[in-house]
Amino acid sequence: MIRWLPSTTENASGPHIHDPRSGEIIESDIQYYHNVQNLAKNWYFVQAGPLDPRAQKLPLPDDLMGELMRYVVAHEVGHTLGFQHNMKASSTYTIEQIRDPKWVKEMGHTPTLMDYSRFNYVAQPEDKIDPADLIPKIGPYDKWATMWGYKPIPGAKTPEEEKATLDLWAREQDEKPYLRFSTEGQGGTDPGDQTEAVGDIDAVRATTLGLRNLSRVSEMLLSATGSRTGDPWTELEEVYGRMVGQWTTEMNHVTRVVGGFNSQQKHIGQSGMRFEVVARARQQEAVRFLVANAFVTPSLMVRPEILRRIEPAGIIDRVRNAQSSVMSSLLQTSRLDRMTEQVAIDGPAAYSPVEFLTELRTGVWTEVQKGGNIDIYRRNLQRTYLSLIDNRLNGGAAPSAEVRSLLKGELRAVGEMVDGALRSGGARDEATMRHLRDVIDEIATVLDPRAMRERAAPAAAGGRGGGVGPGGR
Repeated sequence: MIRWLPSTTENASGPHIHDPRSGEIIESDIQYYHNVQNLAKNWYFVQAGPLDPRAQKLPLPDDLMGELMRYVVAHEVGHTLGFQHNMKASSTYTIEQIRDPKWVKEMGHTPTLMDYSRFNYVAQPEDKIDPADLIPKIGPYDKWATMWGYKPIPGAKTPEEEKATLDLWAREQDEKPYLRFSTEGQGGTDPGDQTEAVGDIDAVRATTLGLRNLSRVSEMLLSATGSRTGDPWTELEEVYGRMVGQWTTEMNHVTRVVGGFNSQQKHIGQSGMRFEVVARARQQEAVRFLVANAFVTPSLMVRPEILRRIEPAGIIDRVRNAQSSVMSSLLQTSRLDRMTEQVAIDGPAAYSPVEFLTELRTGVWTEVQKGGNIDIYRRNLQRTYLSLIDNRLNGGAAPSAEVRSLLKGELRAVGEMVDGALRSGGARDEATMRHLRDVIDEIATVLDPRAMRERAAPAAAGGRGGGVGPGGR
């Protein structure tokens, strides 16, 4: 049964009740919240708008909305049949395949409906993908998983007697990557096992192509939402916000490459490792991509003709929050610990955390080295960098000793760089100079937060006994 729930919740679900002794499904239903239509509309516009002429004006036409609703319901039907999410699936096709009209017509852009791989944002207008094939459909994994779950095994009278046949079926995944499932215990380390991703077999290439489409979306926003004379600009504000969210999502797909492992679920008797370190060159490519794309001011967001219609202020915070999300993911202490272990096991072949942090620091603080003014977007990026390191060092959960030494080393390197820039002078505006002096103060606070609080306390009480002390700036 499909239950239509009059609710502003933007979601749907497909729960079932099963007999834990046998796995037999006893009851299932689909709960379809009314406002999942709004979610599907926004997703489709932002991800596929440049590829489907029907999606270049809002609201979307009824026939297209019907297809989007059918996709949501079909995914939930999969859950009612007992299928779990398979976030690995979207990384088992090549970028070339998901841009090939013949391939996606037959195989889809993802091999299953059970991945969160919504609409094909990697395809480009010149690929001429049939709009009907931009939406996920029943794929080869779904058919294979249905066989696994439901096909009788003649002669097998117990679960033990089924194992030989099930093992034979499972080995098909060795030759057909698109039959693979998420690797047990990968714990967020596999860059090919991500939600809301298309083409995460190569997140850098996929996001490069996705950004081209997002730039096209930013140019479509006004014409798509401005046709109803007399209406407020609420739709423009909503889809603009979704576009910013899509930018953040795609950039975060790239962060997973750094310190990552390619994985495949394997059992005794199958050759090869379950976890293989992502190649050093790919990790380095991901960091350089983020420095060049995520940590520069995203021009597709800074559109005065849009911003002045939806808000009096807010773009500085929007950019800062989006970039903070990406940098926060990149600077996870677990990632640094993992990279340290990769060096310990693989030696020089691994991408070391020192190399990674040096490349990140160089990219974030470029203006300090080269001279010149630092605009508000970049000042906020640099503040975010300091704030996140402060959180890792002085937040609730203490980092490992190795991570502590790595991050403190980065702060000292930044401090020396900024101190040298201040001493050397140069033509910089007053906002930049005040920012650089503040950076020195912030680094001192992060490195010794207790001492800075103790110094501040007498000053707050009346100024007696205060003073910055030796070495202060």
